[in-house]
Amino acid sequence: MNMLNKPLRSLRDFRNDRRGAFAIGFVILSGFLFSISILGLEGSRYIAERARLSDAMEQAALALTAENNGEGAERNYTLSKAYFAAYMPREKAVLQPNVVVKYGVSPGNLSYVEYRVSGQTQQTSWFSSTFFPTFSQDMLVGGNGAARKFRSSIDVMFVVDFSGSMNEPFGTSGTKLSELKRIVLQLVRDLYQYDAGNKAGLVPFGWGAKEGSRCDFPFVPYYPMPVDILALNPTLQFQKNINVAATVAAIPNNVNSINIPLSAVSEGNCLKMSYSWKVPLTSDYARINQIQSMTASGGTLVSSGVLRGASALSVGTAPRKVLIIVSDGTDDPEKITLTQELMNAGMCNRIRQAISTSQSVGKIAFVGINYRPTANWQGCVGNKNFYLPSTVEQLEESLHRTVFEEVGHNILKDQ
Repeated sequence: MNMLNKPLRSLRDFRNDRRGAFAIGFVILSGFLFSISILGLEGSRYIAERARLSDAMEQAALALTAENNGEGAERNYTLSKAYFAAYMPREKAVLQPNVVVKYGVSPGNLSYVEYRVSGQTQQTSWFSSTFFPTFSQDMLVGGNGAARKFRSSIDVMFVVDFSGSMNEPFGTSGTKLSELKRIVLQLVRDLYQYDAGNKAGLVPFGWGAKEGSRCDFPFVPYYPMPVDILALNPTLQFQKNINVAATVAAIPNNVNSINIPLSAVSEGNCLKMSYSWKVPLTSDYARINQIQSMTASGGTLVSSGVLRGASALSVGTAPRKVLIIVSDGTDDPEKITLTQELMNAGMCNRIRQAISTSQSVGKIAFVGINYRPTANWQGCVGNKNFYLPSTVEQLEESLHRTVFEEVGHNILKDQ
């Protein structure tokens, strides 16, 4: 009997002593709590990663609507992956994104293009174990983004410097003018392909321009301009006779108040020795292609082209209008400040108003080829529409952006 008392007493003591029970419970519970902590930490990390991936895909969708490369273009995937990698540089892998292009018409009868981008990135878990519940060693985080850009027809007027300096070499094998011709023609082809309703036009300028057998100046003079005033180089007498306020007020009227025959001016004025002419807004590529045979000669007075270009663009009927000014030098001679005076009097705002429509604010862009202008074109057109390319590649990119860089807006994405 005594031999049984001792083990029985030990059992009674173990039953009455609860410290062991708490220890066992703590051991069991601590593993569960640790697992919950790990899941919470990694889970919040993956939620943050998914949010970053969604931001990347929304930005990628915006970029794709701006470029609008079309369904299946390889550029769609390389650009999307580049955005993913930039937003999420520490990921183990970026999988091939999925890009869907949709076209439609809004309730307001505006056509649009829509890009939807979805994708996944592979992540490595910080804590992964087979002993307690955690995330897998490799996790896929996915999401999507969407953007839409409304497509309406556009009128584009190229106001192009045809002064003699445009014949200078540019790039490896061409001149400023030859490279500009090539780029403009490619842009026009793309413009017509993009929408059959798009139109383009051309206004060449030097120190003034020409119309038939006379000089063409879009300025309002105080008094009749002397016929021989440009028989030699341009002088301040010409500038002093221009009524700047009246000239700005007349925008976008087609002013023809200065009557000087080409026979009365020197070779550097009015594009006298240049084989060039205006091409009004047209959807006929053959007419724009006439730029191929045009030649450059003479001096530079940018405002003479800008005002004439604004008049030619204002008669367009498209919902959106863009005036693109391309030049490679400042007005000459240096003492001529007529362009800046017109700017100071409100020329740029007046043009913008004249080419604005009920659907869009008129856009003016300035492209300065390999030079820094003395007139404040940056203030005139705004920082986003001001370009100073110094290479052929930069010129091509700048002109493409002036025409096609219309960024869309993000829309509701897939859940």
